[in-house]
Amino acid sequence: MRETVFVLVMMFCMLLMVMHAGAADCALGIFGDANVDDTIDEDDIAYVEGIISGTNEVTELADANYDGNVDENDITQIELIIRGEEKELTLIDMAGRAVTVPRPIERVVSCALPCTRVIIALDGCDQLVGSEFSRTPGVPSIDSCIGELAFACDGDLLESVENVGWGSTVNVESIISLKPDVIIAGNDLDHDALQEKTGIPVVAGRYEGYYGGSGFYDQIRLIGLVLGKEDEAEDLTLYMKGKMAEVTEITSAMSDGEKPVVYYAARDGGNMGGFTKTGYYDVIDLAGGVNAAKDCPTFDTYSEFDVSKEQIIAWNPDIILIKCHSINPPSETQITVADVLADPVLQTVNAVKTGSVYYCASTARGYPIQRYIPETMYFAKIFHPEEFEDLDLEVEGNEVMKRFLGADGLYTWYADETGWLRDYIDGQNEE
Repeated sequence: MRETVFVLVMMFCMLLMVMHAGAADCALGIFGDANVDDTIDEDDIAYVEGIISGTNEVTELADANYDGNVDENDITQIELIIRGEEKELTLIDMAGRAVTVPRPIERVVSCALPCTRVIIALDGCDQLVGSEFSRTPGVPSIDSCIGELAFACDGDLLESVENVGWGSTVNVESIISLKPDVIIAGNDLDHDALQEKTGIPVVAGRYEGYYGGSGFYDQIRLIGLVLGKEDEAEDLTLYMKGKMAEVTEITSAMSDGEKPVVYYAARDGGNMGGFTKTGYYDVIDLAGGVNAAKDCPTFDTYSEFDVSKEQIIAWNPDIILIKCHSINPPSETQITVADVLADPVLQTVNAVKTGSVYYCASTARGYPIQRYIPETMYFAKIFHPEEFEDLDLEVEGNEVMKRFLGADGLYTWYADETGWLRDYIDGQNEE
């Protein structure tokens, strides 16, 4: 029975993840939520009693102790979960896998920077002993994909947490030596193989290809469950939704005709595709824009794809956004605003004619959750300057980054490091 249940769950989740909404809607589950109402309480005990007596149908999550049978032992496990006294918890992770983790979790290794960001935001610095970093400890740099994260955990993150690598470069021996209770990984490695090699439970803490939205909220909830920080996860989710609502309550009331058409250049240049690589970016929609590429066949897969300059001309976007980490100085491959404005092929495009070409942060080793809200606010000010004239981007950004990383002034630091964001903020203040 157990094998059948989990095969069905995995098939269901994998099916959803190939759909646009599916990457955020694949339900996370805890074994013990027998009536599948997303809460474990006395109603689940009653439901299991009904299964035992034959009056209720068996559900996937009724096998609370994950032993392949639904019986009195599952009632005992549910009672322990309700009291917070369970010794282990079985849950369905973001890859649709059933994983049993011990309780409590005192030591955790993260093999994915996106998961590390959430662990820190849930005040998990004391539990984090290993993580994926894209560089060795040293002077923080925006180009590293770590950026402001380096200031987390009382500024000691890069020195106190061991670099265990990521994806195919993950250091199994290093992970084992850290003796974690659980490993939280991204979608760039074989979770089952890593679990077999280490003998440590591996939880997939990230959907394949998700960006933002409810994918973040599911990730927060799952990692909160694993770490025993359910209340912190709920608080963080409510905070994010509240801050996002400051923008979306205004933009959601707009018709498409009131929104600018936006072309998003998803890569900085060179061999990575440069200006003509575009794709899905939910911040555009949330901030009240219309993604020019929304009708492309591959748009809903959360992938990036190439288009021609002729197609960009046909779309005639009102605004162009260029992915850029820093202009202090720009990388050798960086497509600059000046490059776009001077491109002879693009001179008929509205955004070029009006000078409405801007840099944006976009992705950096996944999607930095601490930048999600400020990026949305930044876009909102660009797309709808009158409606968001009173929104102080630097003040809001500092507040948000402190909520996620626990340090003051990080958005100010981030703006200074990028250069382009400092120029934008200072330009706003001069008006």
